[in-house]
Amino acid sequence: MNTSSTVDFDKHNRYQPASIVMSTAATSRNANVSLNLWWDPPIDANDTEYYVYMHFAEIEKLQSNESRMQYITNHGELFQESFAASYLYTTTIYSIKGLRGGQNFSIIKDDNSTLPPSINGLEVYTLKEFLELETNQVDVEAITYVKSAYEITKNWQGDPCLPLNYLWEGLICSYPENDSPRIISLDLSNNNLTGPIPDFLSQLPDLNVL
Repeated sequence: MNTSSTVDFDKHNRYQPASIVMSTAATSRNANVSLNLWWDPPIDANDTEYYVYMHFAEIEKLQSNESRMQYITNHGELFQESFAASYLYTTTIYSIKGLRGGQNFSIIKDDNSTLPPSINGLEVYTLKEFLELETNQVDVEAITYVKSAYEITKNWQGDPCLPLNYLWEGLICSYPENDSPRIISLDLSNNNLTGPIPDFLSQLPDLNVL
């Protein structure tokens, strides 16, 4: 299913899934057939811990005698009680604690529903534990302020300097032994910045290349 209308026009959902994702939905052709989502853990990773976020929005204008009530199970156990998503507004159902091993979710039509179940988006996060020290908090606060003040549109999320293969674009960090990483180089080119260099950049004490 799809709609040309904007879902979450006022961005009320705290997770803010992309509108282009929420404007489409998967459903079953038969009202009595559930939607099943499953996966197995990677080989030798049975202890892998998952966090699941399911996004639902009603994108069809239902008639007064229609309803789409559904509930969710995992391995046959109730995961979410019966609910109905609002028209053009996102409802997010998520796992409160980590889920281990293979997963088997079913989205099932409620007995009182006239329409089959549907889902708009699914996010699955794998918990990764890092043994490295986090980036120095002074640097984190300063670079976060840079991101906010300059309205940086790069994908700056998580720890600025870690993990090594995913440090923030435009940053170079130093990694002192037995100490937290520090930001030593910052490249803000191609961001259409104008005006003077702000004083808050001095809050990056180890910065030597700008």
